[in-house]
Amino acid sequence: MNFRISAIQQLSNSATQKFWVLLLLLIISISANCQSVESLENKIKSIQKDIKLAEKLLKETSKNKETTINQVTLLQTQIAQREDLIKTYQSQVNALNKDIKKNKNGIAAAKKDLALFQKEYADLLVIAYRNKGKTNNLMFIFSSEDFNQAIRRIRYIQELNDLVKEKIEEIKNTQDKISKQLNKNENNKKEIEKVLAKEKEERASLVKDRDKLNKDLASLKKKETQIQKDIKTKEDEAKKLKKQIEKIIAEEIKKAKEREEQAKKNNTKSVDYNLSSNFAQNKGKLPYPVEQGIITGCYGLSPHPTQKKVTVNNNGIDISTTSGARARSVFDGEICFVTSQGSNNVILIRHGLYFTLYSNIEKVFVKVGDKVSTGQEIGRIHTNVSDGKTTLHFEIWQENKTTVNPALWIKKN
Repeated sequence: MNFRISAIQQLSNSATQKFWVLLLLLIISISANCQSVESLENKIKSIQKDIKLAEKLLKETSKNKETTINQVTLLQTQIAQREDLIKTYQSQVNALNKDIKKNKNGIAAAKKDLALFQKEYADLLVIAYRNKGKTNNLMFIFSSEDFNQAIRRIRYIQELNDLVKEKIEEIKNTQDKISKQLNKNENNKKEIEKVLAKEKEERASLVKDRDKLNKDLASLKKKETQIQKDIKTKEDEAKKLKKQIEKIIAEEIKKAKEREEQAKKNNTKSVDYNLSSNFAQNKGKLPYPVEQGIITGCYGLSPHPTQKKVTVNNNGIDISTTSGARARSVFDGEICFVTSQGSNNVILIRHGLYFTLYSNIEKVFVKVGDKVSTGQEIGRIHTNVSDGKTTLHFEIWQENKTTVNPALWIKKN
């Protein structure tokens, strides 16, 4: 009698362990996929936000009747954003289909477990019925030959009752799990339909943007000579500024090393090196140098937006923003250099052995020697009257007088 109950219990425990292992694997799988879907949704929201801003900036610049390079740049940026959004929609559909497939596998496994639990439950009912057919539980216990046998019979009855309850609970949980997974798949299918509709809408907008871009590029061909002159002027200004910045940084690094030597004598670390360490640890977490903006000029070498044979070298990034926008310090530091560049200004902030540069500043709010904090406004960005362009040029320099890609240091706005 005890052997039979023990055998059934072992069978039950084995099935239960298998059920929970499969359930755990399914939960881990679903959790990982949910994180993937969630990250894709966050990316979609971010891209949609950038597209909305690009559309707003394009409206500001479209007040001018003549086509400008700024309009072309914004349009190219918006096209790239739409293409990225379409790819993200496709990734979202793939993730949802993958989730559906995993759920189907989970449902199939759960149905097998359900069949096993139901069979075990039926076996237990047969045993319980046979015992009841012989005598009731009370008489079964009182008819024991001795006290030890009575105790064993009590335990037998308890085990049998517990096993019946356990099987009922396992069957219920498995049925609930199957039901939830079926509902989840139905919701995923509906979500796929919505995403595909959004993708179709975005593709239609992309076609319109590309048509507009082709027209604008054709219009700017008439200004090709003037555009090339402007490119040369900007390159010369950038080279001149680069030399100035390299000289300033060399002087600042020399002073910082002197302060460090003095600090060593006092068995301490200078504020420069502590600040550098904090700045470096925040790579990828630095705030945007403007409240809202989109990157329209990338770091390093890139083709000119209208001149196919011309390559532009950018020491930083260009962030297009709204008229009247303010430039903000991306980290705690000290203003170490302010100078004019054409009709506007350049601000250099020292963050220990790192430096950030902000140019195209129309009105400066700080002066050399000022301590600034993260997010503090340091100046108003210039808006070009002729084309409505409001762009902040932003650079990050290291102590070895080299620039790094700011896009890798600042977090998404």
